[in-house]
Amino acid sequence: MSNLEYPTHPDWIDAAEAAKHRPAFSSGILVPSIGLPKGKTKIDVVKALKRARRALDLKPAVLAYLEHQICMTQAEDWEQGRAPVAYSQVKTLAAHFDVEERTIRNYETSLARKGLILWNDSGNHRRYAKRDETGKLVDAYGIVLTPLIERFADIEKMGEADAFELHLRSSETGRIRCLRRVLCYLAQQAHAHDCSADLIRSAEILLGRIPGRSFSKKAWPTIAVCSLRLELEEKIARLKQALTCVLDQEISAQAEQDFRHQYTEDTRQNPVGTCSGEWTSPDGDEVILQTEPANAGGMEEGSRGQAHRENMPPGAKARPKAAITSTGIEHIRLDQVMNVASPLMQDMIQMEAGEREANWTALDRAAAKAAGYLGLSPALWTSLRSETGSAAASVCIVVTERRLADPNNPVVNPGGFVSGMLTRARQGKLYLHKSVFGLLKQPQPESGLT
Repeated sequence: MSNLEYPTHPDWIDAAEAAKHRPAFSSGILVPSIGLPKGKTKIDVVKALKRARRALDLKPAVLAYLEHQICMTQAEDWEQGRAPVAYSQVKTLAAHFDVEERTIRNYETSLARKGLILWNDSGNHRRYAKRDETGKLVDAYGIVLTPLIERFADIEKMGEADAFELHLRSSETGRIRCLRRVLCYLAQQAHAHDCSADLIRSAEILLGRIPGRSFSKKAWPTIAVCSLRLELEEKIARLKQALTCVLDQEISAQAEQDFRHQYTEDTRQNPVGTCSGEWTSPDGDEVILQTEPANAGGMEEGSRGQAHRENMPPGAKARPKAAITSTGIEHIRLDQVMNVASPLMQDMIQMEAGEREANWTALDRAAAKAAGYLGLSPALWTSLRSETGSAAASVCIVVTERRLADPNNPVVNPGGFVSGMLTRARQGKLYLHKSVFGLLKQPQPESGLT
């Protein structure tokens, strides 16, 4: 085709539909392109193709070939009224990619069937081009890239959809890993409290369906991943309901013990440590002093300060000075930790508190249990608690458990994450208040556990 004449009103047809009826290496019609959107260049075409590579099912080698062909064109060829044509010989391309010529032809056939390229070959299939003095193609034979311009908007949308799906899969799989630990923990509790055998069995079957390492897209489409997450949440809700009924029966059958009589002058009825500002640890071998931390802010002396004493982290002043001098716990209030905690963690803390309001001791006990289902080793939990203090260690667990469901950067290995926090604490670089304040600004993840 010589002396290209562009039609004034071309009838644009769908490139993919046209490709279905176009046999390989037949002479195509070289028509002018409508041009890329204003401000877009061929580099943007390459970026869009890379983002949409999964949606277009482009293999890495085919995408590399197409990128090479795009880069061989001139920027002006992508403007309105022109046509981008890549006219490198098949033999040259085969040498460049170190493949057989037949492989290059297979690449081109695949791209044509996807409606991404067209051919405009000479009679003997030679590829060449001529340009006038302005650089405009007047005679061109080779691979026509006009369909990439016509489908540019669609390709960009494919890339956005693919990115959204990837983000959704990442979020869902992170949530599933978290729910798997929760379901495993609840199943163990159900065993211990003799809950329904059918319910426990169904939970174990569901746990066995969850892959150990990764969710392959072929075996686990996105819809299947979302369905699995919903199944886990439904099963967890049923186990929680069953456990609540069992625990309510056990509690109602017991006499009141360790009940703190707060509104009486006769404190002789109180258990040891309940009215002296002291609480025992979950193991019963450590006294947690409910002293006001330094630089807490907002605390007043007198009755108001006494009323809010249980809302402040313990041990900041009473704990003897060790290698770890500060973790930021002195800047955190209990209500802030509760607001940061996930719905599941809030339930665990409230369960430990019983009929009383949540306090640091309940948080400490709940964190000890959460550390178990998160998979922390006993040695790591003991080191974290002894070196940073019970309050700081509990907040570390709350932050870690919340980050399991982080949609942008979920924690995959809780043990490694907590180990890193302990390392930073030893270096004096653990700032728990920054983590808590940052999470306070983020919306709570949706949960089916409440």
